[in-house]
Amino acid sequence: MIPQFDIKHYALGFVLLAVLLGCTTEAERRQMRAGLDSINVLNRTDQPFTPDDVRPYVDFFDKEAKAFFTLLPSDSIHNDQLLAHYLLGRAYHEKGDAPMALESYQHAIDHADTTSASCDYRQLSRVYAQMAEIFYQQSLYREQLEHNKQSVKFAQLGHDTIAALMSYEQEYIAYKKLGNPDSAIYIIENVASLCNQYGKPTMAAITLGTIVRTLIEKGLYAKAYRYMTIYETRSGLFNDKGEIVEGREYYYRVKGLYFLKTGILDSAEYYFRKELNKGTDFNNQNAGAMGLAELYQQKNQPDSVAKYALYSYAMNDSSYARTTTETIERMQTMYNYSQHQEEARKEREIASKRLIYIWLTLAVILFLTIILCIIIILLERIKNKRKSVEAEYCQSLKTIEQANKELELLRKFKEQNKNLIIEKEKLIQEQDKIRKLILKKEKSIQEVALQQFKTTNIYQRFLRLSDSGKQPSKEEWTTFQDAIFEAYPNFSELMTAHCQELDDREYKTCVLIRADFKPTTVSSMLGVLPSVITQLRSNLYFKLFLKHGSSREFDALIKKIY
Repeated sequence: MIPQFDIKHYALGFVLLAVLLGCTTEAERRQMRAGLDSINVLNRTDQPFTPDDVRPYVDFFDKEAKAFFTLLPSDSIHNDQLLAHYLLGRAYHEKGDAPMALESYQHAIDHADTTSASCDYRQLSRVYAQMAEIFYQQSLYREQLEHNKQSVKFAQLGHDTIAALMSYEQEYIAYKKLGNPDSAIYIIENVASLCNQYGKPTMAAITLGTIVRTLIEKGLYAKAYRYMTIYETRSGLFNDKGEIVEGREYYYRVKGLYFLKTGILDSAEYYFRKELNKGTDFNNQNAGAMGLAELYQQKNQPDSVAKYALYSYAMNDSSYARTTTETIERMQTMYNYSQHQEEARKEREIASKRLIYIWLTLAVILFLTIILCIIIILLERIKNKRKSVEAEYCQSLKTIEQANKELELLRKFKEQNKNLIIEKEKLIQEQDKIRKLILKKEKSIQEVALQQFKTTNIYQRFLRLSDSGKQPSKEEWTTFQDAIFEAYPNFSELMTAHCQELDDREYKTCVLIRADFKPTTVSSMLGVLPSVITQLRSNLYFKLFLKHGSSREFDALIKKIY
């Protein structure tokens, strides 16, 4: 037989060997971290890099994390994995491979240790923000909204106020696309308020400018004008002549729309034409033409309407063709998974060849076996305890039943058996206390009591009556109530305490609901409409428990009384 201390030595040697096989040198780790940081610099400065550039760092830090996870946990390794997978996702994103980008971002999230105080919450916020952007590009606005919310959450945890505000502002786009302009307006106004609160008035002004068109479309012209004024005077995007910086000429369409809706047609025409003249790209040309078409329609000048409407139509036709092509490309990108699955399979094959993983797997199996044995022992103890309690409960029931039979005989000769009657009554009271206590504490016994009650002849009789649509007789009601009171002593006490307050229909409703009958069955057995039973149960909630609540809440509460 091997001494106990020898087993400990073998185990320690096993662990140390696994550590030696799995560890990398500190110099190697610093070198890989420096390489990862250099790629992160490329990412932040919008310089190109490829998935092949990032993959070695992903593999290195993933392997290091596996080697250290069980043996030498490290707070920083999870942050290294987070950054590596994020940069891999950025490389795929720039390559136009949305599925692999999303997969890499999800791996980054999976590797983040949000329970650690040293978790890089700012980086995690960026991951969610990038995923939200992809979902927006794929027109998956609900997913975009969900990931923007997560980005805000982790930016706040990382005390990155600007990132939190930017992600929060992006929620407005999702709400607008989902046809919820009120939520979109609320988001923008809240973001602007927070920007001012944090000393960012320029950012606040730019933010308010994004919601002006939505306000105009909702007819909130006064607010739209106020935000336009703030946007034009505080955003820093306009020169002394009131002209917006290049690339933002679409604002002239918005301002023209404001004047069109408020009846200042000369000003509306001025800004629509200004957009046509200043904004040479498709969006501005189309928007300007549409604005002028709307304007001339309002002026009742059909020739001019036709001119600009045809121009807008031609551009929209071109836009439709271009959009259709882009949509097909996005669909092809999103569903081309075969190549990615093959890459994942090869990675798993390479990982499985490392000897350290085999050793760690054996250690985990041993650990799990021990845990499983402990669980089995605990479950067996719980099972034995449950059996013991069930036996005690059943014995208590038998004792009460036998004592009641003997008591019935003794009462036939009451004078001669006074002392015996007192003893039997005392025995019944004691056993009844034991039964109530067990019912109150043990859920398994409560289920036993329910099943025992459901096997009684009277319960089965009530089931047949409910199926046939017939109503029980007075004698059947009495027998049924006696049976359920016998099964549930605490329920019996509750009904006894309130019997004077309840009419016959209320009393029977309580009994049937406690017996697990559905409300529709109760209404049938009492011969009333279901709506009457619903109202009646709501009233009973207050009568019995002095609480206001719904009929369903009443059902749930009364069924807990054993």
